[in-house]
Amino acid sequence: MKNNKGFTLTEILLAVMIVGIIGVALAALTTAASREAGVGRSKILLRNNLSIAMRQLRDDIHNSSRVLYVRGRIDSASAGQNIPLLVLAQNIDSNDEVIFDGTTPTYITYCFVTGSRSALPSGAYSEGTIYRNVTNTLPSSLASQSCSGDVFLHNVKYIKPTGSSSDSKYYPVPLFRLSGTDSSYSYDSTSAWKDLGSVLVVKLITERPSTPIVNDVVEETFVLPNGFRVR
Repeated sequence: MKNNKGFTLTEILLAVMIVGIIGVALAALTTAASREAGVGRSKILLRNNLSIAMRQLRDDIHNSSRVLYVRGRIDSASAGQNIPLLVLAQNIDSNDEVIFDGTTPTYITYCFVTGSRSALPSGAYSEGTIYRNVTNTLPSSLASQSCSGDVFLHNVKYIKPTGSSSDSKYYPVPLFRLSGTDSSYSYDSTSAWKDLGSVLVVKLITERPSTPIVNDVVEETFVLPNGFRVR
């Protein structure tokens, strides 16, 4: 009687099938873990960038003596458009006089350049940039000003307002507005800058066009220093 050692074809095929199933499962698990790790890194990057940017804005507002201009909501925008958001003044009093003799006033302008990548909802753009520009000269007109200076924040998302302020979908960004009003303010010249209030509301969304899309949101309210009102 012969003792036939070895595996049958059926056993070999079954073993190959089991190994294949385990391999596919491990590959899927590895891919999912890698994707989640990438999402986590992107979220941390967005959160860190937002934290650094808001700390800079908080310091600028705290050190300012006047808030000369606030943009309000952005009703419409095109890719690559330059949009001034905020103008702060340091060492200038409410009468536009230098506070300390022998010193020079400083003007800080935050300006937004919309990104070129279309995003959701319809009409939105991602990958925009906010610049922070520091000068000793007050801009005569913000309408014709090009955004320049240091980068304040990357990956900024633009969403135009929809519906009314009571609409749950109403979340225009970036938004630098005064509490109590949601107007789109004129910025054709300094004569059009408004005297509107002393509480500033800032809303920002940063977004990376990954798969899945990763974003982060910040909303903060600032009380303008020393009760100074917007010009």
